[in-house]
Amino acid sequence: MIESNIRNALKKKFTTSKTKRIFGNSLFKLAKAESLRQDTDMAIEKKLLQILKRFADEGAIKLPSEKGESWDFKTKLPLHVTLINTEEDEQKRQDKLEKEDILNNTSWEPVKMIPIIHSRTCPNQLDHCRKAKAVNDYLLKRPAGQPTIPARERALRIFGDEKALDKLHETGLFSGRISLKDLDCVYCPEPMAFHPFSLDDKKTKGRPLLLVENANTYQSCRLANEKTQTFAAIVYGKGSKVTCEIQVVEGIPEIEEQLKSCGIWYFGDLDPTGLAIPGTINKFRGKANLSPLQPAIPLYRALIAKGYTVPYRKTVQAKFRDREWAIEWLGEELAELYLEQAEHRRWPQEGLSQWDFKTIFMEISEFAQ
Repeated sequence: MIESNIRNALKKKFTTSKTKRIFGNSLFKLAKAESLRQDTDMAIEKKLLQILKRFADEGAIKLPSEKGESWDFKTKLPLHVTLINTEEDEQKRQDKLEKEDILNNTSWEPVKMIPIIHSRTCPNQLDHCRKAKAVNDYLLKRPAGQPTIPARERALRIFGDEKALDKLHETGLFSGRISLKDLDCVYCPEPMAFHPFSLDDKKTKGRPLLLVENANTYQSCRLANEKTQTFAAIVYGKGSKVTCEIQVVEGIPEIEEQLKSCGIWYFGDLDPTGLAIPGTINKFRGKANLSPLQPAIPLYRALIAKGYTVPYRKTVQAKFRDREWAIEWLGEELAELYLEQAEHRRWPQEGLSQWDFKTIFMEISEFAQ
């Protein structure tokens, strides 16, 4: 009766455990509780060991090697046992066999894939092996003159998952050995939203764009600009996503060309992250021989004057703190006002409203005339 109780308690323990390794002292406590104080500790230890060995013979658990140090020399019990998840372990075995089959029995494409398989970039996980085989099949079967299509369309056709290439447009597959170009596709970033005050490029010609990073500010600015017609268009950069190189080098110039605009003003949050965004954009534009963004100084000045500051977590923005860039971007006068509080507080761009923008835009228009 006692042995049956101990066995049932252990079986329940094994089937409900969230970890594969179970310590021996917990098993002993369980066995002792089921003995109803009718046995000595020595008798319980002996019964427990017999039951554990039967579980091991049945393939439910694995006992540590008797030659190792994982046994208690006093109680003769194992310091721990390891659960054997038959279904999980069988899946691991099958995965290993599939991985070896892919690597060893695939006819690899000679130019791109063989160098990958026979180098440090050889995939060592089953999922990566499956991707390698899918890429290999594509390279072997691709017809001459294969047209270039958007990356998600190609990913769906090759991998059966339209998002499989989303995070690889810059790094490529297999440590950069396979690029999107090799797969006859191109990364397509989300299109940049922009709102011109007129669809007639004769009216927008020669006016600057205003690039903002916040959807709410975009809404307020575009409504104000419809009245004042100060900027050729208000462009929505969607936070730090506008720092994507393709957006900077292709997305913004496409808007400039369409509207025949001249120059780009930028306005965002007054905090280390908000100032880092135009800095990153200007680096990309510089490499592409494009004119840099210009700070929307009247807007920054009005934002500071409004005084809507909020505290922020320093750890989040500390890596973007750059005193020299703040002075270069804002000018010494505004930078000093910003830097006085920048250690502890930030100015969200939402501090300015549609009516603030309308007033400032009108002043800018009058000054430009």
